[in-house]
Amino acid sequence: MTYGFFANKADKLEILDFIFKETDLHVYDLGSPYGQEICQYKTVDEISSKFDLDSGDKFAVTFQLWTPRHKGKLLFRKIELDPKHCNGHTFRYSTDGWGLIQLYFGGLKNNELHQSHIGHFNESGALKNENSTTFNGKVDAWDWTEIRATSRKLKYQIHNKLATRKIGSFGVLSGADKFETQGIKLI
Repeated sequence: MTYGFFANKADKLEILDFIFKETDLHVYDLGSPYGQEICQYKTVDEISSKFDLDSGDKFAVTFQLWTPRHKGKLLFRKIELDPKHCNGHTFRYSTDGWGLIQLYFGGLKNNELHQSHIGHFNESGALKNENSTTFNGKVDAWDWTEIRATSRKLKYQIHNKLATRKIGSFGVLSGADKFETQGIKLI
C-alpha cells in the first residue's frame, strides 16, 4: 500500500499528533545520521524540535512506524561505511522489518512542496523479496491483517479527515492548500 499526500509543517504536526494520541504506533528514524544510533520518538515535540518539517527535498524527513500488534521483529541494522566517502564516519543504522509502515514527509524547496507518503510492503511483495533480503527475517512472522488495518486507519485519517481536497488520488491538507494559493507548486 502506498498513499501520497501534500502537507505543510502544521499538517505534518497534526498527523504526528494523531499517531501519538490515537494509535499505538512507535515512531523511529528510518535511518540514523552517520555515527549515530536510531532514535525512537514519543512526542510531537521531540520530532518538531529535531527536524525542520517544512524544508527539504522529496522525503526530507523519514520514519518507520511499528506496533507490537504487527508481531514481526523490528530490526536496527548497523551499516558499515567507508570513511573515505563519509567524512570519516564508519557506520550508521537503519530500521528494518518486512511489515514496517514508512512515513515520509516531503519538504519545501524552491517554491515547490514535495509530496509526502505512507506505505508498506504487502505480504506477496515481501514474499517475493524474502530470499534476497535475509536480514529482514521471515515474512510469515508478521501479522499482515493488522498491518493493513493500521495503515488503512492512518490513510483514512489523512485522506478523509485532514485533506481538504484531492489532486487525483493525492490528498491536499489544509496547510498545503494554503501554500498553493500563495504560488507554491505541489509536486
